[in-house]
Amino acid sequence: MATLTAKLTLTSSDTGTSALDASTTSVLTVTLPSSNISRQSIATGSAQSIIASNSSFSYVYLKNVSGTGSDPWVQIKLGGDAKIKLRVGEFVFLPLYSSQVVEGEAQVGACTVEYGYWTV
Repeated sequence: MATLTAKLTLTSSDTGTSALDASTTSVLTVTLPSSNISRQSIATGSAQSIIASNSSFSYVYLKNVSGTGSDPWVQIKLGGDAKIKLRVGEFVFLPLYSSQVVEGEAQVGACTVEYGYWTV
């Protein structure tokens, strides 16, 4: 067993009538299988597997770290359905049920996706 600390901070002075300042931290107990941070090039034209299938409930991190072309983005598919749009620099950290295939398909131009997953 290992621990993984996830922290999210949201701040803004102009998204609403009052300032936004929210922060949360979770210390997660994780086990194998897991994949620390890796990178994968994602091409346009068809979905490519990022995580073939998680065997158990997992925490998944995905970030579009770079792209080519004008305003490229990556469509993330969970279980075959497009669910997430990541522009260059955007990320997501999500809890994911088991037996889910995570795929990416670049739009406009090729992108590089950084990813990792940790099993509970």
